[in-house]
Amino acid sequence: MIRARPLHTSSFQLALLYAGLFTASILVLFALTYWTAADYAAKDEADEVDVEFTAIQDEAHLAGDTRLPQIIDNHLQQRSAEHAIYLLEDPEGHKLAGNIPSQPTWLGTRQIKVMLDGKMPDVRAHGYRLANGDFLLIGQDPRSLQQMKRLIVRAFSVNVVVTLLLAVLGGVIISNRALKRVDAVSRTTQAIVAGDLSRRIPSRGTDDEFDRLASSVNAMLDRIEDLMRSMRQVSNDIAHDLRTPLTRLRQRLERARERASSIEELREIVEGSITQVDTILETFGALLRIAQIEAGGRANALETIDVSSLLKSVVEDFSPAAEDRGQRIAADVAPHLQLSGDRELLTQMVANLLDNAIRHSPAGAEISVAAHAAESGVEIAVADTGPGVPLTERENVLRPFYRLESSRTTPGNGLGLNLVAAIAKQHHAHLSLSDNAPGLRVAVLFGGKAALEKAP
Repeated sequence: MIRARPLHTSSFQLALLYAGLFTASILVLFALTYWTAADYAAKDEADEVDVEFTAIQDEAHLAGDTRLPQIIDNHLQQRSAEHAIYLLEDPEGHKLAGNIPSQPTWLGTRQIKVMLDGKMPDVRAHGYRLANGDFLLIGQDPRSLQQMKRLIVRAFSVNVVVTLLLAVLGGVIISNRALKRVDAVSRTTQAIVAGDLSRRIPSRGTDDEFDRLASSVNAMLDRIEDLMRSMRQVSNDIAHDLRTPLTRLRQRLERARERASSIEELREIVEGSITQVDTILETFGALLRIAQIEAGGRANALETIDVSSLLKSVVEDFSPAAEDRGQRIAADVAPHLQLSGDRELLTQMVANLLDNAIRHSPAGAEISVAAHAAESGVEIAVADTGPGVPLTERENVLRPFYRLESSRTTPGNGLGLNLVAAIAKQHHAHLSLSDNAPGLRVAVLFGGKAALEKAP
């Protein structure tokens, strides 16, 4: 058995696909978070600088412009931990206070490089012109903003790595679980191919997609096993039941070859042989019809059938044969009953039931054909007052070629009730055999969508 590798399974690849989509989502979220946080930090910094400038102006207004250098030095000491930069220049460009060298004057915001703690970072500086003409520059060391950006990048990087690792791990776990189920299916199918039709795919009882698949496949295997068992049984029955008529046919023909002394005797033997051949052909025809029905094939499309009319027609056709044997057929059929089905098959089903009742009932027997609307559909029943079928034999008589010992001398091939069972199954109907006290009652209940009742 070739074992699939977990990394090459569709479940693992699907897990990786979802991991890729989730990673892409994280990256998009990272970009939005990164730029939103950076923009917010820049605006917060600008607001803080504006607040600082307003505070310096207010202090200078109260203490006088001559106190501006001292005010700047005080603010530098207060914000030393924030690495703030200050520069105060007079109108001629001379430095009056601050912690950075003199700069060209400008108004607004600009990125400048200044020496801070032995480094030359890019500082976002804001230039202001004071009321007395002095130039004030206020800036913020970008290290805090950069640290925040690095923290965001680090957090999202860890998330991406963890997501991919969990995805790979989850994919391997899911793939291994799926492979175990697939291997169980593979082992079962290989055992079946080897000839063990009793093997079935195990189910865990979780009602997941694998359990549902196993249930469907097991139902299919049950059907295949039934068909194979039926085929073997039919093959054995054919070999057993057709051997006798073929042997008789051969003996009859040998007798004709060796002993026929006149044309009349030869004609008699040939006619008997033809009858024997017709019986064999009839048997094979019935077998072929049963095989076609059980395989799901239909000669005709489904149609809405007036069952009441169909039953009355079949009863009229068989009444003369029953009268010839001293029997009587009585019909008790409700009017306007309808079924959705195959007219030819339903006709053959009723004909087989009547033929079976006539053949196996003695002279004077009463045969009834009844059809009525039941709670769950339409029921068709054929009953007789013949010898009946013992309870222990009722399932057996539905098998092909099976005949009761008391019926061995009666003409027939043992396929009548088997054909009835096949037609009932084809129409999803329920077939039942019961005691008619005396005799046998065979009922076929058509339910669900197959049965319709139409009011007169």
